[in-house]
Amino acid sequence: MQKTMVAIIAGFFVQLLGLLLIHSVWLKQDYIDTATLWRPLPAQLARVWAMLLAVLIYVVGAVAIYRRGAESKPWVGQGVRFGILLALAVVVYSALSSWVILPVPHMLVVKWIVGETLLSVAFGLVIAVICQPKRATA
Repeated sequence: MQKTMVAIIAGFFVQLLGLLLIHSVWLKQDYIDTATLWRPLPAQLARVWAMLLAVLIYVVGAVAIYRRGAESKPWVGQGVRFGILLALAVVVYSALSSWVILPVPHMLVVKWIVGETLLSVAFGLVIAVICQPKRATA
């Protein structure tokens, strides 16, 4: 239980930092160039609580899934694999779905996929190092 809580807290902060770097730094100009598609900043800030809740729910679910499927194998490989699988199930799906529904430039979608896939792998590694199971002794 203690490892789970530590993983949730660490994962939450990794996600927040990564999302901040991706969306507020790297993609800032892309969002300025497509400003007519997004809510005004004050309206976004009024809904930050919903984003924080979404990140928390995502992290709790991801940690629970990882804990359930972790094997007694090296944590690096498991973390990378888990991050890639998260990216396929969440990042690629949501980015491509958004591209179908919203008139966003395809290069913005590519950047979403690249940035958030890298974040998913980093997140997977953090969860894996914290939640690595004890190795079975012979």
